[in-house]
Amino acid sequence: MKNMVLTGAAKGIGRALARHFSQQMHIYAIDQDEQALKELASQLPKDSFHYFVGDLAKEADLAAFVTWIKEQVDVIHALVHNAAIDRGGLLNQASYQDFMQTLQVNVGAAYYLVLHLSAIFGEEMAIVLLSSTRNHQSMPNNETYVSSKGAILSLTHALANSLKTKARVNTVSPGWIETADFQHPKQTASLSADDHAQQLVGRVGVPEDICQMVAFLLDSQKSGFITGQEMIVDGGMTKQMIYHDEYGWTYHQNEQ
Repeated sequence: MKNMVLTGAAKGIGRALARHFSQQMHIYAIDQDEQALKELASQLPKDSFHYFVGDLAKEADLAAFVTWIKEQVDVIHALVHNAAIDRGGLLNQASYQDFMQTLQVNVGAAYYLVLHLSAIFGEEMAIVLLSSTRNHQSMPNNETYVSSKGAILSLTHALANSLKTKARVNTVSPGWIETADFQHPKQTASLSADDHAQQLVGRVGVPEDICQMVAFLLDSQKSGFITGQEMIVDGGMTKQMIYHDEYGWTYHQNEQ
């Protein structure tokens, strides 16, 4: 089986990715939630899921993770950077340190891993970086997260150029993906009919929607002519023109 490096594997979309790919690849994952990783490992094939506990904001942890990977395998075939944090923004007075830490985890870690693992990239190597539709749209108090997800887009096409013929690099930008079943501990989602109806496809997204897109991008037989691109998986939400009192949309002005 091929080898995959996966960040942010303990919860949410990362947990779904680990479950999805553990049946077909050896996964070498990192997250800082050791308890969640242990529980996940107990649910997956023992010889296919391997984990490392570390903080992607710390260079020492990243270095140790790279060393650990190289001790396990001589070649990797896929790198999926999913890990992300959100420290808010102006409205909660997110500090400069908050801003930079978000960039370290959400973007810097991806660059570090590519830089230090490129020597063991295998044939048909594929890299997928997880961004968000918030790289195109914003909400109040979202500066740290949005800035990092926008940077992922630029990093994607820059890496695609630098790694030409050596690795394909693409971005997946999810919209609303309900991950309650993939949290640790599990959460209960409370979605209304309107939550689903507002999506052009008539439903809120699920983690498997992202897993299928990542699988497509990792498969060189299906996506071998695609690199440097962004794949938006959002049920069409970002393609709607939304104005007050049109097509069922209503805006209520709230004080910030």
